[in-house]
Amino acid sequence: MNIVQSQIKAKKLSLHVNNLKGDNFQVKPLYFKHVDKIVDDTYLLTLVIELKNTKDNPFPVDLVVEFESMFKFKDYKDEEEIMNFLNITAIQMVFPIMRASVNSLITSALLPPLVLPLILDVRTVFIEK
Repeated sequence: MNIVQSQIKAKKLSLHVNNLKGDNFQVKPLYFKHVDKIVDDTYLLTLVIELKNTKDNPFPVDLVVEFESMFKFKDYKDEEEIMNFLNITAIQMVFPIMRASVNSLITSALLPPLVLPLILDVRTVFIEK
């Protein structure tokens, strides 16, 4: 399988400060993914990271980071090969960029640094949206 074209872009970077006091907050991000087939050989992978202030998990900010990645393939065996790439390797490629974007967004707002945890197995963390 060959990737003949790829494009990664930030679709949404959203930050809302909730003005909560304290320093004992737990970072519990939600990770979402969605794959769309554009045409026979072109697919769009959407990844979303959300951190929200909830009653069960108070958090000082609401944060949404959404990235879209388009991949065009040639010389592939079948769609299963493409889907394996999109659901594992592509996420492993895009997630570090998203993780750095979260850190940059938070520190640009002059808030204490926030570094998302590393993900060892993307198949168990990102859920279909």
